[in-house]
Amino acid sequence: MALDISENELFDFIIGDFEAAWDALASDPQPGHRGNFLFARQALTLLEVACRLCKADASGQALVVLSADLHTRDKRYFTLLPGVCWSPSQRTRQAFELPSHGPDPDNQLIAALFNLIRNGQAHQYQQKRAVLSDGRQFRISLSGARTGALLETALSNGRPSQHLSLSVVNRDLWVTVRPDILFLDVRDAIVSSKLLNRGLSFKFISEDRKQTFGFTAAQAEAALRRGGH
Repeated sequence: MALDISENELFDFIIGDFEAAWDALASDPQPGHRGNFLFARQALTLLEVACRLCKADASGQALVVLSADLHTRDKRYFTLLPGVCWSPSQRTRQAFELPSHGPDPDNQLIAALFNLIRNGQAHQYQQKRAVLSDGRQFRISLSGARTGALLETALSNGRPSQHLSLSVVNRDLWVTVRPDILFLDVRDAIVSSKLLNRGLSFKFISEDRKQTFGFTAAQAEAALRRGGH
């Protein structure tokens, strides 16, 4: 029976793809697309996968340590907002929980970033906008791999003030996210917290035959061959 890739391989693919693609674009002097949306989604995929691996730790300490490490890098990820920013289903909560600091984890900025960026891009390849109770909007602005902005230099002059900065445009609130800084923070928190050294096993997602794929391999092979595959 075919096996899933190992946890180390999975993280190597996510991290390696981001690093290689970012530096390739940053090394390109020609103007054009800079992967703003692509890199933000990849950074939050890394965060989600890390959180899913943390869920395998029955003690809950893996997520606690990951959260604490991310907090030391930038406490503003955990800024407490006035209300709930992400309301995951019970099924989602059983699969993973986001890093948090203090009470009300669903009210923290990191929950808003995950909901608006990851969930929006998963369905329509752009971040969602949140319409607030007064009709104004809460939105995310993403930067990309501008020429010369290699990952190894992203933090060479300290943390950039642009990352997680707030601006008000036409009465709407915009939080700027630099995907390279978000990625580096998550990547380095995974390493520093020794998440991959805890012996945790990732629960890979699969489709079962209860509702979908309710046919045999022989039936599938025959159908594919009839289709010219």
